[in-house]
Amino acid sequence: MNHRFTGLLKSLEPVSEEMLQVYVYQELTGNFAAVVILDEDPTSLDKLVPMARYVHKHKLALPLVINRRFIQYSLDSYPLEFINITSSQSINLLLKEDLLAELKIRPADVRLQMEREFKSKWLLTRQMLLDGNLSSRNLKETMHLSITALIPAIKGFFFLAKQPYPQSIKALFEQAALISKVDLSALDRWLEESSLELADAERYLTILNKLTELMETYPVEP
Repeated sequence: MNHRFTGLLKSLEPVSEEMLQVYVYQELTGNFAAVVILDEDPTSLDKLVPMARYVHKHKLALPLVINRRFIQYSLDSYPLEFINITSSQSINLLLKEDLLAELKIRPADVRLQMEREFKSKWLLTRQMLLDGNLSSRNLKETMHLSITALIPAIKGFFFLAKQPYPQSIKALFEQAALISKVDLSALDRWLEESSLELADAERYLTILNKLTELMETYPVEP
């Protein structure tokens, strides 16, 4: 997997003794991201300044820096984020201990966060429409950000159904539609189109509402 984080480890030398894992993954959008897992947080944030300078210089996304305890006690709070990270194409730049392998994520926590994500996207999108941001450009920017941010929640369907995770956005929406019985075909198209209209935003609200209602009573294992 080609990525641009080749110099990341050198920039992390001030925290090298605490490092357990440095994990680079590729989002379905094509963007690369990194996770730095430490045994414990550094005594001072100054130790992470070289890393921040490196990624800013090379125009890379700032890595997510977390510790062992954060993972242990956050799987119920952020299950979709961990699912998104571990289901993506990835490579370990450093591996002393694989803390991302075999995470114990509860289906009930995934269902709850999916419901919350669908509801929040519905509320924010509707608020945008009520605020009068109805130009084609604003609609495009807002819906593109919203749909992209929706990807981890859509991946939740595959976790709950115990099915393999698709490795393209088109396949993700197509196969999630089969699981959820909600027509998601427009989502991929809206990401590709150069301009969107009010009718598109209203249809997006309808899709989000259907997903919300589905997750409110979605059956999961205990």
